[in-house]
Amino acid sequence: MTAALAAADSDEERDTLIEQHARLWRDDRIRNWLLRLFHNKCWYTEAHESVSAYHVDHYRPKGRVTDIGRTHPEAGYWWLAFDWQNYRICGQLINVKKSDVFPLLEGHRATHSMPNSLRLEAPIMIDPMTDDARLISFEMDEDGCRAVPMPGAEEEDCARVDATIEIIGLNRLDRLNQKRADVWRECQEKLTSYEAAAQEPLALKTLRRAMIIEELKKSVRYESELSSVAEACIRKLGSEVVRAQVHG
Repeated sequence: MTAALAAADSDEERDTLIEQHARLWRDDRIRNWLLRLFHNKCWYTEAHESVSAYHVDHYRPKGRVTDIGRTHPEAGYWWLAFDWQNYRICGQLINVKKSDVFPLLEGHRATHSMPNSLRLEAPIMIDPMTDDARLISFEMDEDGCRAVPMPGAEEEDCARVDATIEIIGLNRLDRLNQKRADVWRECQEKLTSYEAAAQEPLALKTLRRAMIIEELKKSVRYESELSSVAEACIRKLGSEVVRAQVHG
């Protein structure tokens, strides 16, 4: 299919070909395989989707690309339309919000004629498949638990996090904010219980704290829903001893 797209005479012809073969990435076998890779979580929100369907998103848009503040879209990454490495599983509401927005920090967009140009791109939006996803942290406020830049992140990285939050709407879904808040409060209660165990007899204190640490370890495991929220809570509110035991 990629060869057919390359041979197309116009963007319109490519768009038609892509739509005609959309069943290839919409196939349940592809979707379910991608879901298993991330333990049935949306790759952008890290939540189990409960309010809408899962979509197979193209991280780099397959059709047109809209930059922040631009009204006229550019040609997109049509040659990646059928490349599974460009697929990301996400909730429908996140995918609809993301749409075709894909700004760059600087430089030129990659092109099909230059295969290595993808490596030279500097996307603003953070890819959940990379270590840069750790630049997104969380904190509690009156509206629930919201995504924020990691404490101590450099100014440029903070700007990328803020843009990513806006592009995919990480903080616009009240149900998601509250779901993250539930995870945060649960971790906070465990941390409080850990400190309160200091008043117990030594044997009971040791046992209780060991059990709490195991529960906290489980909450930050890759397969756990919203594990990055639990990790942010522990890093912010946990003592140095707790952090060492959970992350050590």
